[in-house]
Amino acid sequence: MTTAGESLDSSPPLGFATRNRGDSLWMPSPPAEERGGVPAALTVGAVVSRLRGLVEREFPGPVWVEGELSNCSYPGSGHIYFSLVDEQATDRRGQRLLLPCAFFRGANQSLRFRLEDGMKILCYGHISVYEAKGQYQIQVLRVEPKGIGALQVAFEQLKKRLAAEGLFSEARKRPIPVLPERVGIVTSPTGSAIHDMVVRLRDHFHVIILPAKVQGEGAAREIAEAIRLANARRLADVLIVGRGGGSLEDLWAFNEELVARAIVSSSIPVISAVGHEDHWTIADYVADLRASTPTHAAQTLAHTRQRLIDEARTLTQQLVDVMRAMLDEQSAALDGLRERLRLLHPLIQIKEHVARVQELLRHMTRGVQFTLERCERHLQGLAGRLEALSPLAVLARGYSITMAGPERHVVTSSASLRAGDELETLLSRGRVVSTVLQALPEAPAEGNHP
Repeated sequence: MTTAGESLDSSPPLGFATRNRGDSLWMPSPPAEERGGVPAALTVGAVVSRLRGLVEREFPGPVWVEGELSNCSYPGSGHIYFSLVDEQATDRRGQRLLLPCAFFRGANQSLRFRLEDGMKILCYGHISVYEAKGQYQIQVLRVEPKGIGALQVAFEQLKKRLAAEGLFSEARKRPIPVLPERVGIVTSPTGSAIHDMVVRLRDHFHVIILPAKVQGEGAAREIAEAIRLANARRLADVLIVGRGGGSLEDLWAFNEELVARAIVSSSIPVISAVGHEDHWTIADYVADLRASTPTHAAQTLAHTRQRLIDEARTLTQQLVDVMRAMLDEQSAALDGLRERLRLLHPLIQIKEHVARVQELLRHMTRGVQFTLERCERHLQGLAGRLEALSPLAVLARGYSITMAGPERHVVTSSASLRAGDELETLLSRGRVVSTVLQALPEAPAEGNHP
Protein backbone atom coordinates (compact mmCIF):
# COMPACT_ATOMS: atom_id res chain seq x y z
CA MET A 1 0.00 0.00 0.00
CA THR A 2 1.09 3.60 -0.54
CA THR A 3 1.05 6.51 1.81
CA ALA A 4 0.37 10.20 1.17
CA GLY A 5 3.05 11.62 -1.19
CA GLU A 6 3.96 8.25 -2.78
CA SER A 7 3.07 7.10 -6.30
CA LEU A 8 1.72 3.71 -7.21
CA ASP A 9 4.21 3.57 -10.05
CA SER A 10 7.09 4.04 -7.62
CA SER A 11 6.48 0.57 -6.12
CA PRO A 12 8.63 -2.28 -7.43
CA PRO A 13 6.94 -5.02 -9.49
CA LEU A 14 5.19 -7.73 -7.53
CA GLY A 15 7.58 -10.57 -6.60
CA PHE A 16 10.72 -8.51 -6.93
CA ALA A 17 10.27 -5.60 -4.47
CA THR A 18 11.13 -5.45 -0.81
CA ARG A 19 9.36 -3.34 1.79
CA ASN A 20 10.14 -2.58 5.38
CA ARG A 21 7.55 -3.83 7.78
CA GLY A 22 8.30 -2.62 11.22
CA ASP A 23 11.86 -3.55 12.10
CA SER A 24 12.01 -6.67 9.86
CA LEU A 25 12.71 -7.06 6.18
CA TRP A 26 9.98 -8.78 4.20
CA MET A 27 10.80 -10.64 0.96
CA PRO A 28 8.05 -11.77 -1.44
CA SER A 29 7.90 -15.39 -2.62
CA PRO A 30 10.26 -16.32 -5.47
CA PRO A 31 8.88 -16.76 -8.97
CA ALA A 32 7.42 -20.10 -10.07
CA GLU A 33 9.87 -22.79 -11.03
CA GLU A 34 10.67 -23.00 -14.63
CA ARG A 35 9.81 -26.20 -16.56
CA GLY A 36 11.99 -26.95 -19.52
CA GLY A 37 13.22 -23.35 -19.59
CA VAL A 38 9.65 -21.97 -19.79
CA PRO A 39 8.27 -20.18 -16.69
CA ALA A 40 5.23 -21.93 -15.21
CA ALA A 41 2.03 -19.75 -15.65
CA LEU A 42 0.07 -18.61 -12.61
CA THR A 43 -3.67 -18.82 -12.59
CA VAL A 44 -5.74 -15.73 -11.92
CA GLY A 45 -6.96 -17.30 -8.71
CA ALA A 46 -3.38 -17.92 -7.61
CA VAL A 47 -2.40 -14.32 -8.31
CA VAL A 48 -5.45 -12.93 -6.52
CA SER A 49 -4.90 -15.30 -3.61
CA ARG A 50 -1.27 -14.31 -3.31
CA LEU A 51 -2.24 -10.60 -3.52
CA ARG A 52 -4.80 -11.11 -0.78
CA GLY A 53 -2.20 -12.88 1.32
CA LEU A 54 0.25 -10.04 0.82
CA VAL A 55 -2.34 -7.42 1.79
CA GLU A 56 -3.58 -9.33 4.82
CA ARG A 57 -0.03 -9.92 6.01
CA GLU A 58 0.74 -6.22 5.58
CA PHE A 59 -2.52 -5.20 7.35
CA PRO A 60 -3.38 -8.01 9.76
CA GLY A 61 -5.91 -5.96 11.68
CA PRO A 62 -8.33 -3.08 11.09
CA VAL A 63 -6.84 0.39 10.54
CA TRP A 64 -8.05 4.01 10.42
CA VAL A 65 -7.82 5.64 7.00
CA GLU A 66 -8.78 9.25 6.27
CA GLY A 67 -9.79 10.75 2.96
CA GLU A 68 -12.47 12.47 0.94
CA LEU A 69 -15.65 10.64 -0.05
CA SER A 70 -16.22 10.02 -3.74
CA ASN A 71 -18.55 7.91 -5.89
CA CYS A 72 -20.85 7.16 -2.94
CA SER A 73 -23.77 4.87 -3.81
CA TYR A 74 -26.67 3.31 -1.91
CA PRO A 75 -27.90 0.19 -3.74
CA GLY A 76 -31.07 -1.60 -2.73
CA SER A 77 -29.10 -4.25 -0.84
CA GLY A 78 -28.53 -1.81 2.02
CA HIS A 79 -24.74 -1.78 1.50
CA ILE A 80 -22.89 1.48 0.94
CA TYR A 81 -20.09 1.69 -1.63
CA PHE A 82 -17.73 4.62 -2.01
CA SER A 83 -14.11 5.54 -2.59
CA LEU A 84 -11.67 7.40 -0.39
CA VAL A 85 -9.64 9.99 -2.26
CA ASP A 86 -6.23 11.25 -1.14
CA GLU A 87 -6.27 15.01 -1.72
CA GLN A 88 -2.50 15.31 -1.55
CA ALA A 89 -1.11 12.30 -3.46
CA THR A 90 -1.42 11.57 -7.20
CA ASP A 91 0.00 8.98 -9.55
CA ARG A 92 2.55 9.78 -12.26
CA ARG A 93 -0.24 10.81 -14.57
CA GLY A 94 -1.54 13.35 -12.03
CA GLN A 95 -4.60 11.31 -11.09
CA ARG A 96 -5.65 11.35 -7.45
CA LEU A 97 -5.26 8.08 -5.59
CA LEU A 98 -8.48 6.19 -4.81
CA LEU A 99 -9.17 3.49 -2.25
CA PRO A 100 -12.44 1.56 -2.82
CA CYS A 101 -14.58 0.96 0.28
CA ALA A 102 -17.44 -1.40 1.05
CA PHE A 103 -19.65 -0.56 4.03
CA PHE A 104 -21.90 -3.60 4.35
CA ARG A 105 -25.44 -3.42 5.71
CA GLY A 106 -24.63 -5.31 8.89
CA ALA A 107 -22.01 -2.73 9.81
CA ASN A 108 -23.68 0.50 8.67
CA GLN A 109 -26.87 0.22 10.74
CA SER A 110 -25.37 2.34 13.50
CA LEU A 111 -24.36 5.15 11.10
CA ARG A 112 -26.04 8.36 12.34
CA PHE A 113 -25.50 10.47 9.23
CA ARG A 114 -25.65 10.05 5.48
CA LEU A 115 -22.43 9.69 3.52
CA GLU A 116 -22.14 12.26 0.74
CA ASP A 117 -19.48 12.97 -1.89
CA GLY A 118 -16.92 15.54 -0.80
CA MET A 119 -17.26 14.77 2.91
CA LYS A 120 -14.04 14.40 4.89
CA ILE A 121 -14.22 11.18 6.89
CA LEU A 122 -12.25 8.66 8.91
CA CYS A 123 -12.86 4.99 8.05
CA TYR A 124 -12.07 2.12 10.35
CA GLY A 125 -11.95 -1.34 8.75
CA HIS A 126 -10.05 -4.26 7.27
CA ILE A 127 -7.97 -3.79 4.12
CA SER A 128 -8.48 -6.80 1.87
CA VAL A 129 -8.77 -7.89 -1.76
CA TYR A 130 -12.15 -8.21 -3.47
CA GLU A 131 -11.46 -11.44 -5.36
CA ALA A 132 -14.29 -11.12 -7.88
CA LYS A 133 -12.72 -7.98 -9.31
CA GLY A 134 -9.18 -8.54 -8.18
CA GLN A 135 -8.99 -5.13 -6.47
CA TYR A 136 -8.02 -4.10 -3.01
CA GLN A 137 -10.60 -2.38 -0.81
CA ILE A 138 -11.53 -1.50 2.75
CA GLN A 139 -14.27 -3.50 4.38
CA VAL A 140 -15.52 -0.62 6.53
CA LEU A 141 -16.60 -1.26 10.11
CA ARG A 142 -17.08 2.32 11.27
CA VAL A 143 -17.13 5.83 9.82
CA GLU A 144 -16.60 9.11 11.62
CA PRO A 145 -16.68 12.58 10.11
CA LYS A 146 -13.37 14.37 10.30
CA GLY A 147 -13.33 17.50 12.43
CA ILE A 148 -16.86 17.31 13.93
CA GLY A 149 -18.84 14.50 15.50
CA ALA A 150 -21.09 12.12 13.63
CA LEU A 151 -24.14 13.30 15.54
CA GLN A 152 -23.50 16.89 14.59
CA VAL A 153 -23.15 15.93 10.94
CA ALA A 154 -26.36 13.92 11.10
CA PHE A 155 -28.09 16.88 12.77
CA GLU A 156 -26.98 19.32 10.07
CA GLN A 157 -27.92 16.93 7.26
CA LEU A 158 -31.42 16.30 8.57
CA LYS A 159 -31.90 19.98 9.37
CA LYS A 160 -30.92 20.95 5.83
CA ARG A 161 -33.16 18.31 4.26
CA LEU A 162 -36.25 19.11 6.34
CA ALA A 163 -35.74 22.83 5.81
CA ALA A 164 -35.67 22.22 2.05
CA GLU A 165 -39.05 20.49 2.39
CA GLY A 166 -40.44 23.60 4.09
CA LEU A 167 -41.06 21.91 7.42
CA PHE A 168 -39.44 24.78 9.32
CA SER A 169 -41.57 27.43 7.63
CA GLU A 170 -43.57 29.65 9.97
CA ALA A 171 -46.42 29.62 7.45
CA ARG A 172 -46.85 25.89 8.03
CA LYS A 173 -47.00 26.11 11.79
CA ARG A 174 -50.27 26.18 13.72
CA PRO A 175 -51.16 28.75 16.36
CA ILE A 176 -51.10 27.60 19.97
CA PRO A 177 -54.64 27.68 21.47
CA VAL A 178 -55.10 30.72 23.67
CA LEU A 179 -57.21 28.91 26.25
CA PRO A 180 -56.72 25.16 25.92
CA GLU A 181 -58.69 22.96 28.28
CA ARG A 182 -56.41 19.90 28.07
CA VAL A 183 -52.62 19.89 27.89
CA GLY A 184 -50.81 16.70 26.90
CA ILE A 185 -47.22 16.12 28.00
CA VAL A 186 -45.04 13.65 26.07
CA THR A 187 -42.04 12.92 28.25
CA SER A 188 -40.60 10.42 30.69
CA PRO A 189 -42.92 9.94 33.69
CA THR A 190 -39.86 9.65 35.95
CA GLY A 191 -37.79 12.53 34.55
CA SER A 192 -37.02 15.80 36.28
CA ALA A 193 -39.08 17.80 33.79
CA ILE A 194 -42.47 16.24 34.50
CA HIS A 195 -42.81 17.47 38.09
CA ASP A 196 -42.23 21.15 37.33
CA MET A 197 -44.59 21.09 34.37
CA VAL A 198 -47.42 19.38 36.25
CA VAL A 199 -47.07 21.75 39.23
CA ARG A 200 -47.40 24.81 36.98
CA LEU A 201 -50.18 23.44 34.78
CA ARG A 202 -52.52 21.57 37.09
CA ASP A 203 -54.14 24.70 38.56
CA HIS A 204 -55.08 25.94 35.09
CA PHE A 205 -55.62 22.94 32.82
CA HIS A 206 -56.55 19.28 32.72
CA VAL A 207 -53.14 17.60 32.32
CA ILE A 208 -52.73 14.33 30.38
CA ILE A 209 -49.36 12.59 30.69
CA LEU A 210 -48.31 10.48 27.69
CA PRO A 211 -45.29 8.50 28.97
CA ALA A 212 -42.40 7.80 26.62
CA LYS A 213 -38.71 7.09 26.79
CA VAL A 214 -36.72 10.22 26.04
CA GLN A 215 -33.25 8.69 25.85
CA GLY A 216 -31.66 5.53 24.51
CA GLU A 217 -32.72 2.81 22.14
CA GLY A 218 -36.36 3.04 21.05
CA ALA A 219 -36.90 6.52 22.55
CA ALA A 220 -37.68 8.18 19.21
CA ARG A 221 -40.22 5.48 18.35
CA GLU A 222 -42.00 5.87 21.70
CA ILE A 223 -42.12 9.66 21.42
CA ALA A 224 -43.56 9.47 17.90
CA GLU A 225 -46.07 6.84 18.99
CA ALA A 226 -47.22 8.98 21.93
CA ILE A 227 -47.81 11.93 19.57
CA ARG A 228 -49.79 9.73 17.18
CA LEU A 229 -51.84 8.31 20.06
CA ALA A 230 -52.71 11.79 21.33
CA ASN A 231 -53.93 12.73 17.85
CA ALA A 232 -55.80 9.50 17.21
CA ARG A 233 -57.78 9.82 20.46
CA ARG A 234 -57.81 13.61 20.51
CA LEU A 235 -56.52 13.58 24.06
CA ALA A 236 -55.35 17.19 24.24
CA ASP A 237 -55.76 20.66 22.76
CA VAL A 238 -52.01 21.26 22.83
CA LEU A 239 -49.00 18.96 23.31
CA ILE A 240 -45.73 19.65 25.12
CA VAL A 241 -42.99 17.33 23.82
CA GLY A 242 -39.71 17.45 25.66
CA ARG A 243 -37.33 16.51 28.44
CA GLY A 244 -34.74 18.05 30.74
CA GLY A 245 -31.18 18.92 29.80
CA GLY A 246 -28.38 16.58 28.79
CA SER A 247 -25.63 15.97 26.28
CA LEU A 248 -26.15 15.80 22.53
CA GLU A 249 -26.33 12.03 22.82
CA ASP A 250 -28.93 12.28 25.62
CA LEU A 251 -31.13 14.59 23.53
CA TRP A 252 -30.67 12.70 20.28
CA ALA A 253 -34.15 11.15 20.22
CA PHE A 254 -35.51 14.64 19.51
CA ASN A 255 -33.19 14.91 16.49
CA GLU A 256 -34.60 11.79 14.87
CA GLU A 257 -36.56 12.18 11.65
CA LEU A 258 -39.24 9.86 13.04
CA VAL A 259 -40.04 12.35 15.81
CA ALA A 260 -39.85 15.33 13.45
CA ARG A 261 -42.33 13.73 11.04
CA ALA A 262 -44.69 12.87 13.90
CA ILE A 263 -44.68 16.50 15.09
CA VAL A 264 -45.30 17.79 11.57
CA SER A 265 -48.16 15.31 11.04
CA SER A 266 -49.82 16.17 14.36
CA SER A 267 -53.16 17.95 14.05
CA ILE A 268 -52.70 19.05 17.67
CA PRO A 269 -50.36 22.05 18.01
CA VAL A 270 -47.01 21.04 19.51
CA ILE A 271 -44.69 22.94 21.84
CA SER A 272 -41.14 21.58 21.94
CA ALA A 273 -39.37 21.86 25.29
CA VAL A 274 -36.06 20.05 25.07
CA GLY A 275 -33.07 20.62 27.34
CA HIS A 276 -31.93 24.12 28.20
CA GLU A 277 -32.10 27.45 26.44
CA ASP A 278 -28.92 26.88 24.41
CA HIS A 279 -30.03 23.43 23.23
CA TRP A 280 -31.65 23.31 19.79
CA THR A 281 -33.02 20.10 18.34
CA ILE A 282 -34.80 19.20 15.12
CA ALA A 283 -38.00 19.00 17.19
CA ASP A 284 -37.55 22.68 18.07
CA TYR A 285 -37.41 23.64 14.40
CA VAL A 286 -40.50 21.71 13.30
CA ALA A 287 -42.65 22.37 16.39
CA ASP A 288 -45.32 25.06 16.31
CA LEU A 289 -43.67 26.80 19.25
CA ARG A 290 -40.28 26.34 20.86
CA ALA A 291 -39.83 26.74 24.62
CA SER A 292 -36.33 27.04 26.04
CA THR A 293 -37.06 24.52 28.83
CA PRO A 294 -39.95 22.28 29.91
CA THR A 295 -40.63 24.65 32.80
CA HIS A 296 -40.74 27.57 30.38
CA ALA A 297 -43.29 25.73 28.22
CA ALA A 298 -45.59 25.23 31.21
CA GLN A 299 -45.05 28.81 32.36
CA THR A 300 -45.92 30.11 28.90
CA LEU A 301 -49.27 28.33 28.84
CA ALA A 302 -50.08 29.14 32.47
CA HIS A 303 -49.01 32.78 32.12
CA THR A 304 -51.04 33.23 28.96
CA ARG A 305 -54.13 31.80 30.63
CA GLN A 306 -53.63 33.85 33.80
CA ARG A 307 -53.02 37.00 31.76
CA LEU A 308 -56.23 36.45 29.83
CA ILE A 309 -58.12 35.74 33.05
CA ASP A 310 -56.76 38.95 34.56
CA GLU A 311 -57.62 40.89 31.42
CA ALA A 312 -61.10 39.37 31.40
CA ARG A 313 -61.57 40.36 35.03
CA THR A 314 -60.36 43.90 34.31
CA LEU A 315 -62.61 44.21 31.28
CA THR A 316 -65.52 42.74 33.23
CA GLN A 317 -65.01 45.27 36.02
CA GLN A 318 -64.75 48.07 33.48
CA LEU A 319 -67.94 46.86 31.84
CA VAL A 320 -69.67 46.69 35.22
CA ASP A 321 -68.48 50.22 36.05
CA VAL A 322 -69.65 51.57 32.69
CA MET A 323 -72.99 49.78 32.97
CA ARG A 324 -73.43 51.02 36.54
CA ALA A 325 -72.69 54.59 35.43
CA MET A 326 -75.10 54.25 32.52
CA LEU A 327 -77.75 52.77 34.79
CA ASP A 328 -77.23 55.55 37.33
CA GLU A 329 -77.54 58.13 34.58
CA GLN A 330 -80.63 56.48 33.15
CA SER A 331 -82.07 56.07 36.64
CA ALA A 332 -81.54 59.76 37.31
CA ALA A 333 -83.19 60.62 33.99
CA LEU A 334 -86.04 58.26 34.81
CA ASP A 335 -86.45 59.88 38.23
CA GLY A 336 -86.59 63.26 36.50
CA LEU A 337 -89.23 62.03 34.08
CA ARG A 338 -91.13 60.39 36.93
CA GLU A 339 -91.05 63.67 38.85
CA ARG A 340 -92.23 65.61 35.82
CA LEU A 341 -94.98 63.07 35.25
CA ARG A 342 -95.94 63.27 38.90
CA LEU A 343 -96.10 67.03 38.73
CA LEU A 344 -98.31 66.86 35.66
CA HIS A 345 -100.82 64.52 37.34
CA PRO A 346 -104.25 66.24 37.88
CA LEU A 347 -104.34 65.38 41.57
CA ILE A 348 -100.85 66.81 42.01
CA GLN A 349 -101.91 69.88 40.07
CA ILE A 350 -104.97 70.26 42.34
CA LYS A 351 -102.85 69.73 45.42
CA GLU A 352 -100.37 72.28 44.20
CA HIS A 353 -103.17 74.78 43.52
CA VAL A 354 -104.71 74.04 46.89
CA ALA A 355 -101.35 74.51 48.51
CA ARG A 356 -100.90 77.73 46.59
CA VAL A 357 -104.38 78.95 47.62
CA GLN A 358 -103.61 78.03 51.20
CA GLU A 359 -100.35 79.89 50.96
CA LEU A 360 -102.18 82.88 49.50
CA LEU A 361 -104.76 82.62 52.28
CA ARG A 362 -101.98 82.55 54.84
CA HIS A 363 -100.43 85.47 53.09
CA MET A 364 -103.76 87.33 53.02
CA THR A 365 -104.51 86.43 56.63
CA ARG A 366 -101.15 87.71 57.73
CA GLY A 367 -101.75 90.84 55.62
CA VAL A 368 -105.21 91.40 57.03
CA GLN A 369 -103.97 90.71 60.53
CA PHE A 370 -101.11 93.12 60.04
CA THR A 371 -103.50 95.72 58.65
CA LEU A 372 -105.93 95.19 61.51
CA GLU A 373 -103.14 95.43 64.03
CA ARG A 374 -101.94 98.61 62.42
CA CYS A 375 -105.47 100.01 62.28
CA GLU A 376 -106.00 98.96 65.86
CA ARG A 377 -102.87 100.71 66.92
CA HIS A 378 -104.00 103.77 64.96
CA LEU A 379 -107.47 103.52 66.47
CA GLN A 380 -106.00 103.19 69.89
CA GLY A 381 -103.98 106.30 69.21
CA LEU A 382 -107.09 108.11 68.04
CA ALA A 383 -109.02 106.74 71.00
CA GLY A 384 -106.37 108.03 73.28
CA ARG A 385 -106.53 111.40 71.70
CA LEU A 386 -110.34 111.30 71.73
CA GLU A 387 -110.37 110.18 75.28
CA ALA A 388 -108.12 113.04 76.13
CA LEU A 389 -110.68 115.38 74.51
CA SER A 390 -113.78 113.51 75.75
CA PRO A 391 -116.05 115.13 78.35
CA LEU A 392 -116.02 111.88 80.16
CA ALA A 393 -112.39 112.41 80.86
CA VAL A 394 -113.37 115.78 82.41
CA LEU A 395 -115.99 114.03 84.47
CA ALA A 396 -113.33 111.72 85.78
CA ARG A 397 -111.57 114.76 87.16
CA GLY A 398 -114.64 115.66 89.23
CA TYR A 399 -116.68 117.56 86.76
CA SER A 400 -120.26 116.69 85.68
CA ILE A 401 -122.65 117.43 82.83
CA THR A 402 -126.19 118.56 83.39
CA MET A 403 -128.81 118.08 80.77
CA ALA A 404 -132.37 119.43 80.85
CA GLY A 405 -135.59 118.98 79.00
CA PRO A 406 -136.77 116.19 76.88
CA GLU A 407 -134.21 117.16 74.31
CA ARG A 408 -131.55 116.54 76.89
CA HIS A 409 -129.64 119.63 75.95
CA VAL A 410 -126.64 120.45 78.00
CA VAL A 411 -127.19 123.21 80.49
CA THR A 412 -124.46 125.74 80.16
CA SER A 413 -126.20 128.67 81.74
CA SER A 414 -128.61 129.05 84.61
CA ALA A 415 -130.54 131.55 82.61
CA SER A 416 -131.99 128.73 80.53
CA LEU A 417 -133.56 127.08 83.57
CA ARG A 418 -136.72 127.61 85.44
CA ALA A 419 -137.77 126.47 88.78
CA GLY A 420 -139.26 123.04 88.49
CA ASP A 421 -137.21 121.96 85.51
CA GLU A 422 -136.01 118.42 85.74
CA LEU A 423 -132.32 117.95 85.34
CA GLU A 424 -130.13 114.89 84.71
CA THR A 425 -126.57 115.20 85.83
CA LEU A 426 -123.92 112.86 84.45
CA LEU A 427 -121.11 112.03 86.79
CA SER A 428 -117.93 110.14 86.22
CA ARG A 429 -119.73 107.20 87.75
CA GLY A 430 -123.48 107.15 87.46
CA ARG A 431 -126.02 110.01 87.10
CA VAL A 432 -128.27 112.07 89.27
CA VAL A 433 -131.83 113.28 88.48
CA SER A 434 -132.87 116.46 90.20
CA THR A 435 -135.41 119.30 90.06
CA VAL A 436 -134.51 122.97 89.79
CA LEU A 437 -135.60 124.83 92.89
CA GLN A 438 -134.11 128.18 91.90
CA ALA A 439 -132.01 129.34 88.93
CA LEU A 440 -129.50 131.96 90.08
CA PRO A 441 -127.92 134.36 87.68
CA GLU A 442 -124.24 134.20 86.76
CA ALA A 443 -122.06 136.07 89.27
CA PRO A 444 -119.82 138.67 87.79
CA ALA A 445 -116.21 137.59 87.37
CA GLU A 446 -113.57 139.08 89.58
CA GLY A 447 -111.95 142.07 88.08
CA ASN A 448 -115.02 142.98 86.06
CA HIS A 449 -116.40 145.52 88.47
CA PRO A 450 -116.90 149.06 87.07
